Amino acid sequence: MKCDTAQLIFFSPTKTTMKIVDAIGEGMRLSTLSRIDLTFPLDTAPQEQASDVVVIGTPVHAGRVPALAVDRLRQNVQGKGRPAVLVVVYGNRAYEDALLELRNVAEELGFVPVGAAAFIGEHSFSTSELPVAAGRPDVDDLKKARVFGSQVVEKMQKIISLDQLPALHVPGHFPYRDGIQPGPIAPDTHEALCTLCGECARMCPSQVVHVTDTGVVTDPIGCIRCSACIKVCPTGARFWNVPKIHEVATFLHTHHAEPRKPETFL
Repeated sequence: MKCDTAQLIFFSPTKTTMKIVDAIGEGMRLSTLSRIDLTFPLDTAPQEQASDVVVIGTPVHAGRVPALAVDRLRQNVQGKGRPAVLVVVYGNRAYEDALLELRNVAEELGFVPVGAAAFIGEHSFSTSELPVAAGRPDVDDLKKARVFGSQVVEKMQKIISLDQLPALHVPGHFPYRDGIQPGPIAPDTHEALCTLCGECARMCPSQVVHVTDTGVVTDPIGCIRCSACIKVCPTGARFWNVPKIHEVATFLHTHHAEPRKPETFL
């Protein structure tokens, strides 16, 4: 099959998934690459692209694709029979059912999965005191992502018809694990450190952070616990003040320090 153009579609609050998807696109070395960033609500419907292949990337939250990412895929993307490469990025613990879920969502939207991968990114709860996969994706991760991109193109060029492809098998179980449970928690703000710059509000994918003249207000009901507001804060004013989050971060730092390696499926 022809493989000259690709479309990169991603949901990436802390930019780790975006880095992996972009590296895969670089490795494809195609004439045309277009991008759709679903991290934030789109002002207008994305332009239709007659791309030869699509790369779809999301982070993993508690072994699942974030529900907000699934919603934005369903609202903004149509497969129309195009081949798709599916990518999840997790924080060095496990990706569990996320890749299977992303494959199933892609098929529901009309894509034909031709490849998949699981890469590692710095965990959203990682801190300087309790690092978890700090600095990932690193240089080696991005190199492997580019190699994977070139392998996707090689596979595409050998395909005569998508109808003749066997189903793409990836790890995971259905019914899926529960994933993140609803709860009224969200990061807090050190008022003495906050300059009201508004970066936290601009980077919140669910738009539940609001900056007023007197401080930062966060609606905890819509928080997806991605920690984007914490990572982007220039003064370190945003932080998790939730014992359960500290408990999880301590567990991950203690029991999941051994660096995991990317996995690819073609």
